[in-house]
Amino acid sequence: MTRISSDLTVMHVDSPNLQNRRMKPFHGVLIVLFMSGAAVMPAVPAKTTVAIGQWDRFECTVTNATVYQDPYRDVTLNATFTRPDGSEVVFWGFYDDESTWRLRFMPDQLGLWTYKAEFSDGAPGVDGTFNCIESDLPGLVGENEANPIWFGFKGGGPLLIRSLHCGDRFFARNWDDPDDTEDGEKRKIFLDWAQARGYNTLSIASHYLNRRSKGRGQSWDTPDLWPLDAEEYQRMEMILDDLADRRIVVFPFAGFFGRDSDFPRSPNDQALYLRYTLARLGPYWNLLFNVGGPEPLLRSKPYLTFEEICRLGADIRSLDVFGHALTVHNATGDDIYRGQPWFSFGTLQGPKTTNRQRLAEGLLRNHHPSHPLFAQETLWPGNTFGHPRYSNDDIRRNAFVILFCAAMINYGDMTSSSSSGFSNSMNPNDAVNSRHEIIHKVWDTFASLPWSRMKPRPDLVNAGYCLADPGHSYLVYIEEPATLQVKVRPGTYSVEWINARQSSESHHKSETSNGRGLRPPGEGDWILKLTRISP
Repeated sequence: MTRISSDLTVMHVDSPNLQNRRMKPFHGVLIVLFMSGAAVMPAVPAKTTVAIGQWDRFECTVTNATVYQDPYRDVTLNATFTRPDGSEVVFWGFYDDESTWRLRFMPDQLGLWTYKAEFSDGAPGVDGTFNCIESDLPGLVGENEANPIWFGFKGGGPLLIRSLHCGDRFFARNWDDPDDTEDGEKRKIFLDWAQARGYNTLSIASHYLNRRSKGRGQSWDTPDLWPLDAEEYQRMEMILDDLADRRIVVFPFAGFFGRDSDFPRSPNDQALYLRYTLARLGPYWNLLFNVGGPEPLLRSKPYLTFEEICRLGADIRSLDVFGHALTVHNATGDDIYRGQPWFSFGTLQGPKTTNRQRLAEGLLRNHHPSHPLFAQETLWPGNTFGHPRYSNDDIRRNAFVILFCAAMINYGDMTSSSSSGFSNSMNPNDAVNSRHEIIHKVWDTFASLPWSRMKPRPDLVNAGYCLADPGHSYLVYIEEPATLQVKVRPGTYSVEWINARQSSESHHKSETSNGRGLRPPGEGDWILKLTRISP
């Protein structure tokens, strides 16, 4: 092993601008140079304790001048982070090209943290402290802690996911190069449009690995993370940083092990790939994790076995010290991974139907009693791969039924496959705006309701689709006028009818103590809201 001659050790610390409420990642620098045969110098403690926002990224750079034949495999930078309460988190750093290693972390506890990192070959490491302070970040995206059938934030509140599916070009440099401000800024234009429409989540096709198949990712120069290449990760992180700053949640449609991609096949290489990827991406608060997709167990063309998926899921779960929400993309039908120990939310492809009763039955049958559900390929207007033709009324009604089954919607705007239409071009001029207006009216209406405290309770109504916080409030969506009988707990409840087509139209006409004989004030689809006003 070759070492460059010197015995100088220098540390440089840059403090972030603490005037900025949105804390940026800290970048400290440790330069390590030493003589061959010389004694290993002890780590130099940082002289400055920097402030890092809770759920933000701490980062320091360690420069190790040793020349390694394969720096991704020959040495590891092992770290221990100690929380303010004294508990420890074992993590690791990563090689980031030439003589640079980095250490990243996402603190979850307010107060003074300490850290110590060492190279596995004895090269000097680094230690220091940082102070975790309050930030405006919502927390690590995952389950809603108060009611885990919904999405939410660790240490925070609920999240109504408003997801839009994107094709394979989103990360592509030959569509929009993040280093080139003169190539049209197409990604920025798309993201500005999406946020103006209220989208807060993107489902992105080619992401970690390029889907090298015709009509999918084959023509797009997206980051390709295997074999390990720090520059490819850097390209991806430039865009991920922008998404994190915009507060956009990311669902990787193909996940760690995507269909038609060059993911590692041997267990040893898979472990290396996962460990390296998690060292870089684990400290992002806005990432959902996905073992693989689309449809690893597709009946006509599987590319992983059930056992492999479960092994990889368990590996990701054990390596991910931050506890990101983890799923796998299902083929059409029931979720065969539901209940696996590594599983933390379901991802369904369907039911693809305008029969709302069948839609609800499929969603409820697959909804884990204590984990969220992502209706990922369940409402894709324009998609002809198993989807029906959706009228505008179908889009609205299906969306309400999905939400009243406590599932989160990943919406699509397509003309054929998932790599077609507006979802693929991401040019706002191609969007079918009437469709987007409908889905966002649905989300806005639902957001105004007390949904996060509720669970699906079809057993409490004679018709429609029910969410309930029994004894406190009840919500019922009906497609057509019907006389409702709601099984309420004893008490007096206000009765409010909300027009599902125009939520600004609501009617407060009565009270009820038995929930019986309740009928909407007009034609079309309505939402009944019962709120307890006395014991």
